[in-house]
Parts: sequence; C-alpha cells; structure tokens
Amino acid sequence: MDADTDYVRRCPSCESEHAPQVMRCGCGALLVGVDLVGKHTVEQALAPQPDVPDDDTCITCPFEDCAQTNPAGSTSCLYCNRPLNGGALALQASTGPVQSLLTLPVKLKARYRILRPLPTQGAEAELLLVEAHGGGPAHVAKIYRHGIQPRPEVQQRIGRIDPHHRLEVLEFGVSEGYAYELMEYCALGSLRQCLQAGPLADALLRDWVHELSLAIAGVHAVGLIHRDLKPENILVRSVQPLDLVLTDFGISSVLEATQRFTGTARTLPYAPPESLSGVIDGKADYWALGMVILEGALGQHPFAGLSEAVILHHLTTRSMDLAGIADRKLRTLLRGLLLRDPQQRWGMDEITRWRADDPSLPEPVEQGVGASFHAPYHLGRDICHSKEQLAVALSRNWREGVADMANGQLQTWFREVQKDQNTVRLLLELRYETQVPVDVQLLKLILHLAPGIPPVWRGETIELPAILSHANQALKGDADAAQWLHTLYQHRVLETYASAGNAVAASIVQKWGAACEQFARAWDVGHALIRGKAPARGPDEFVNFDQVVYGKDDAVCPSLAGMHARLLAMAFDPAWSQRLRQRLTAELATPMVYCPWLAELGDLRTMDAATVLVLEALLPDAKKVADRQIQADARHRETQMQDYQTTKQEISAALLAVRTAARRTGVMRPHASVELRTALDHYFEVIGKIKASGRADADWQTLRKSASRVERVALQMLSLLDIQAERREVNAGWFSAQVLGFVVLAAFLLLVFLGEGTSYWLMAAAGAVMAWRLVPLYSLAKEIRALAAKL
Repeated sequence: MDADTDYVRRCPSCESEHAPQVMRCGCGALLVGVDLVGKHTVEQALAPQPDVPDDDTCITCPFEDCAQTNPAGSTSCLYCNRPLNGGALALQASTGPVQSLLTLPVKLKARYRILRPLPTQGAEAELLLVEAHGGGPAHVAKIYRHGIQPRPEVQQRIGRIDPHHRLEVLEFGVSEGYAYELMEYCALGSLRQCLQAGPLADALLRDWVHELSLAIAGVHAVGLIHRDLKPENILVRSVQPLDLVLTDFGISSVLEATQRFTGTARTLPYAPPESLSGVIDGKADYWALGMVILEGALGQHPFAGLSEAVILHHLTTRSMDLAGIADRKLRTLLRGLLLRDPQQRWGMDEITRWRADDPSLPEPVEQGVGASFHAPYHLGRDICHSKEQLAVALSRNWREGVADMANGQLQTWFREVQKDQNTVRLLLELRYETQVPVDVQLLKLILHLAPGIPPVWRGETIELPAILSHANQALKGDADAAQWLHTLYQHRVLETYASAGNAVAASIVQKWGAACEQFARAWDVGHALIRGKAPARGPDEFVNFDQVVYGKDDAVCPSLAGMHARLLAMAFDPAWSQRLRQRLTAELATPMVYCPWLAELGDLRTMDAATVLVLEALLPDAKKVADRQIQADARHRETQMQDYQTTKQEISAALLAVRTAARRTGVMRPHASVELRTALDHYFEVIGKIKASGRADADWQTLRKSASRVERVALQMLSLLDIQAERREVNAGWFSAQVLGFVVLAAFLLLVFLGEGTSYWLMAAAGAVMAWRLVPLYSLAKEIRALAAKL
C-alpha cells in the first residue's frame, strides 16, 4: 500500500487532511506527533454526520440583536448561544409577539406588569421588560432561577461602581425563593446593533474607547473583573452625548490579587489567551475592549466563520492580525490592548496617554508569540500546549505533579520532547537539593514556567482570603488548618511567590514575618518582667522539681505552629484584635489589682499586636502569679495579725510588770525601783517597736494611739524614778557607816560631858534628819503608785 496515497495526517484543530510529509496545517496547527490514519478510516469517521451541510456557506445568526456570522454546520451561535435554525423566529412570526410563560415574583407583581420577555443567553436568569401598572418608564426585571442567589460580595461591589458606567439597579431582593433585580431599560439596545452597520468611523471608535475604558476602570476600582465584556453586555444609554454602560456581571470575579483562577465561563471570541488556562486578571477586560474595537473597525469579528477549535488554536499560538486597520493611531491602540502577555498589555494608564497623544508612550511590542510546546503535555484532564498552561495544570493537579517530579517524568519530557535546557537545568538542581521537599520543588518549577501565576500550594489557593479562612478555622480549634498555616510559613511558600514578583504575597510575607519577629521580642520582655516581679513561693507551696534543680519556669514561649492564626488575625482583622483586647481587659482586671506591675507592658488599648498576643499567652502565668500574690498577701496579713497580737500582749505584759513593780515601790525598797525601771525600759522598747513598724492598718494605729497615751504616764514615772534615785544616792551619803559612826560617837561624848538631858535633843535631831531625808522618798513612791494606777 502506498503510504503517500493511503495515509494522511488529520489536523486536530480544523480537521483538514494533509499528506504525511506536511508538518503544519494551513490554520497554523503543528502536525508533529499527529498519527497517520488511513483515508478510509477518515471517511468512515466522517460518514455518520448527516447534519453537516455539504456547502461551505456561513450561517448568520437570525436574531436581530446578534446577526453574527458562524461557520457552516453550526447549530448554535458562537456569540449568543441561541439556535441557528430560525425555528424560534418562525414561531414568533406565525404566532405574534412572544408571551412570557413566567410570572413576576409577588414583591414585583403587585406593582409591575410584563410587557414582553427579552432575549437572554445565560441559564441563571430570565429577563423581562416590565412597566408599572399606572404607566411610566419601562424597566428590566431579572428573575434568577430558583436556588440561584447572586453573590452578596459581588452585588455590594457592583453597587459601588459609578452609576455613569453601569446599568442602574433600582431594586433587588428575594421573593418566594427567587432572587430578582429591577434595572433601568436602555431602549437604544447594545453595541451589537451598532456593529451591524459595518465598519465604524474612527472618531466613534475613539469615543467608545473613552467611555469603555472609564467603565472598566470603574469596575476594577471596586475590586471586580467583568470577565464577560462583549457588545451584548455594553448598552447604549444615550447617543448625544454618548453614554455607554456595562451590564451582566453574572460571572464577575472579585479581584483581590493580581491574578486569580476562574472557571471556563466566557464568550470565546472575546476571551483573552490567558483565559484558556483559567488564569485571568483585570487585563482580561482590556483584551475584550480591544476585540470590540477591532470588530467595530473591521465591520465584522476577526473570528467570524471560524470554529471554536480554530479560535482556540489561534488564541493559543498567534497574535491578532491588525493589517486591516488603516488608521495608524488606532492600530497602535489595538496592538497594545491585544498583547498576548497580560503583564505587557495596555491598561487605563496607557489608554489615557494614547488619547493625550503622549509622545513618550512606547510602542507595544508582542513578545514570545508562538512559544507553544512541540507536543502537548497531558496531566490529568488537562492538555497543556504552553508553559503557562502546564503551570496551571500542575497547580490544579498537585498530586500528579508531585509524582511526575519525583519519578523524573517532567525532567525526561523537557529534555527529550520539549528540549528546554533551562527547565532541565532547573529540574536537575531541584532534584539534588535533598533538603527541599518535593512540594517546594514543584512550586519552584511552576513559578519558573509562569512567574505571574496566582499563589497556589498543594492544589489550594493561598491568596489572602484563603489564608485568613484557614486562620479562622485554626482559631476554632482546627489542628489541620493550624498545621497548614505552619507549613506555609515553614517552607517559605509565600516568600517564593514574592521572589517571583508577586506584590501581594510580598505584602503578606512582610506583615506575617514582622508579626512573628515582634512576638518573639515581646515575649522576651514580658517573660523577663513576670519572672522578675513574681513574688517568692510560700513555705507551704508546691514546687516543680525541674524548676528547683534546673532553674526552669512555668512560662514557656508558645510554638509558632500554634500562633500563626492569632498573628494573622491581629495583622489583618482589626475587629478580631479589638475583641481580643476587650477580653483581655476583662480577664486582667483581677491580676492587675494584685500585680500592678503588669501595666509596665503598656496600655492594652494602644499596645502593639505582638505585645497583646504575648499578654494573652502569659495570662495563665499572670493568673498564677496573681494567685501567689494573693496567698502572699494573705500570709502577710496573717503575719501582721500575729505581730499585732504579740505586740499587744507584750504591751499588756509590760504594763502589768510596771504596775506590779510600782506597787512594791517604797522608801526602804530600792530593789523595787530597779525592777520598775527595768519594766519601764521594756515598755519603752515595745513602744519603739510600734513606732518603727510604719504600719498604717486600723488595728495597729489604735494600738499605737493607746500606747502613746500610756507613754506619757510612763515618762512621768520614769522622771519620778530619776528624782527618787538622786535622793537615794544623797541619802546613801547621809546614812553611810562613817556618818552613823560619827553620830554615835558624838552622842556618847555629849552624854559623858553634858549628861543625860542631851539625849532627848539628840534623838529629836536624828529623827528630824531622817524625816528630812526619807519623807520625800515616801512622797515619790506614793506618786509613782498613783501614776501606776492610771496605766
């Protein structure tokens, strides 16, 4: 059998047949790797397709609001997704205006009536033209299918778009389980009707660019991507002045990062190349703007008449042909808007400079066109024709990607099929980095293939909302979520994305890393404070053996694995931070009373987040210290009470000793005076102890006042004792042995020389002297006893 005549290569894109030696189809698809098939096989495969017409004529959509050209054999319009057989229009012509089988929800039915249904392309809602029962302007009622609810976050953001650039929503709500929206009605229709007139004037297209670029910028300003910008979704509110508004935000995405994964919902003729991999950013809307303007300049869509397979291949392999644009300035704009690389594609800034004829605006240059793989790489259900598509497929099929990394399949494919030495070199370097987990190796390969890919880790997005969602689960006790966060931090996943140029990841890394470092520093300060200020353990308090022997303490710094969720919450959720501060304020009320030194850490209302978390971590230890302080205060009060009772007893005993000694005081009892002085000295010693204590409690002050009143009496007694001591000292001289001997000798001599009559005078003189010396002592003793009675 002759191979040249019996075998052919069938193009996988346009299904045309080629000789075996042809390696590229006329549509641009590579035929390398396409198996040869017999002609009869092709004929048999094509035979059971009676619905495909034999002629090559294109089919025009019969609906007036579309009227686009479709390839021969198409059964539904590529642009509006409605049937091309004209059956619906024929039915309408035979029966008159289409009557809606739907009824309005109760909340609208009482106020509005249906005029007619409006054509709709989506499966999520029906559009009805309505007007109030009492007359007035017409409105559009969008009735969602039962169970379909618009995303509240998207609805809120749509409401913040400047009304000059969006269809005004007059009312929205839910009735009988059906969500609905009541919107303004633009009777002038959409840009689709304008495009049916053929090529448009450059001046009008420039006005379109001005209006639509402002509208797109307004959508992006509230954090949304429209994702389905096409003529049908651009309504004409007025012609003079021109006012274009956007509608149908049904598949809009919330734009929280530079790029994001999306579903495949899109209108292919207006979809950017990157949407084929499921990764888009705000630049996707500017590509759609470029396609709308290009369609207006050419008079028809550049993909008109092409099958979906050919359109997909064109978007994957080549740039848009702008040779049919005569105006140089407009061609420059379209070249900038239709750059395949979204990072290089023009946006609002470049459009503004283009409209101002800025001479410094650089010419847009397409880079890397046609840089597709020699043969596709199959990964799960994904068939990858470019590095970007492979990167996205690896992100989606993480487990399979890890397996292909580990078994060397990716390395072999890049070396033997793709012959990409740079990627092979990277894979070899990663393979010999034994300390790097395979997951991290795969991540580095993904970023090598597509540096701008949105952050993904192990098949999950790691954009900020996802990270905070895991943090929220971890705060609720989910150990897996806490470990997921720790793995991100431990493997420096976000730092890897930041190194690849992801600004959002860099911002998260900066806040997260700074929070971890601040927590470590704040812990050292707080831990040192609580160790230095904590009271000593009581004599009866249990102690830990390790604390005594090895110097370890109870407070151990929490591991980061358990702190990431709280650190992220403090850094990114002010409401959570405020709630934590309020809770800590309440819980620290008691410890602050007994441990006022905790205030040295700062004011809870103004202290930094790291210190707040340290205070929370130290709260159990602070409570222990407070309990220990309470026990220490109780022991101190008990000691003071014991001291009070002891001192009180000492005063009572001292006063009793003073009174007892005072009662024994007499003229001929000098030892009693000594005992009294000793008792008074002991009493003054106790008084001095009371004065030196410095205590200010009520019992002690009462005791001190009582002792002070008695002190004055004791001082008087001491003064009398001093006088008594002086007299006793003088009397000791008067009644000494020498004086007594002299008196006896004198009395004897007087008796001898003067006779017995003198003896009476001698006795009287002796008595007078004794009275002179002893009566004062008696008086002093009497006064002392009288003072003692006052004690």
